[in-house]
Amino acid sequence: MKTYLIGLALALTASSPLAAQTVSAQPQKLPVYGEIGLGIGQTLLRGDTKARLQESLGGSGFNARTGNNVSMGFYVAPENWRGLGLGSRIRGTFGAPANGDAGNQYFFNYYNLAVSVKYYPGGQFNKGLYGRGSFGFGQFTAKRQIEDSKQYTHQYAIGQSVMLGAGYTFRGRRSGLSIEGEWESSGRAGTVDGVGDVTFRSGQLGLNLILSY
Repeated sequence: MKTYLIGLALALTASSPLAAQTVSAQPQKLPVYGEIGLGIGQTLLRGDTKARLQESLGGSGFNARTGNNVSMGFYVAPENWRGLGLGSRIRGTFGAPANGDAGNQYFFNYYNLAVSVKYYPGGQFNKGLYGRGSFGFGQFTAKRQIEDSKQYTHQYAIGQSVMLGAGYTFRGRRSGLSIEGEWESSGRAGTVDGVGDVTFRSGQLGLNLILSY
């Protein structure tokens, strides 16, 4: 009889409003959106960066060309944030070879890992018009292929990047497809033999196609 009473008390407790309230109070999972992107971007060499690269790599007569963009990222965007998402994003650019004097070729590759904020003014994340701002850290690599010897000379620089983007997301049932324009400005520090520490200022104007889910 005692065992029966204990079991009945436990059953009543579990079915009470207080118990139901405790169950319903469990925290809900935050919505997380992932994305992967491909694009194309025109590398920009600002300030005296081109002259510094000539000092470092040798040669002359080159201009940076377009490169292929590859990106991945994620955003946390609860509904009560009304279209705002906060997350992280990594992007790499792999430039096409640029021809210089005497048959030399120059290559420009760079990447960054950034904290990113994305905002949809329509109030629903991953749908419609949006703006994005990112601040990150990464590396810039320039190299010259010497035609005569088939050897390479390299220049590395590490520093910060600021990226701004704007685009439009076409939303499906489970995923979205975005077209985005992007602007980047970077200042990265490196050491040039015979010169010392140098800041290489570069950037990009890009156009990206992004799949989000």
